[in-house]
Amino acid sequence: MMTPDDPFINDAARTFAKRVADADIHAGITQTPEGIEEVAAAIVSFMGGETVFSTEIASRLRQAASEGYRERLQFLKSISDRIGGC
Repeated sequence: MMTPDDPFINDAARTFAKRVADADIHAGITQTPEGIEEVAAAIVSFMGGETVFSTEIASRLRQAASEGYRERLQFLKSISDRIGGC
């Protein structure tokens, strides 16, 4: 049985955030750093459903989601730079 502190759950938060970043870019949405943190918090809330995560676990999941979002933005920027900044 998985628990909220399972590494798979951290990876899920990171991956979910990458998909949200993809959707935001596709929709022309640019998030501020504060906006990215709000997105990360929303992802953790969505993932938890009716479960209440401990403060420590919620913080770790928000961090993973925030990092995932930023990683995707950096990845997309590097691709854009390579093909001439489309």
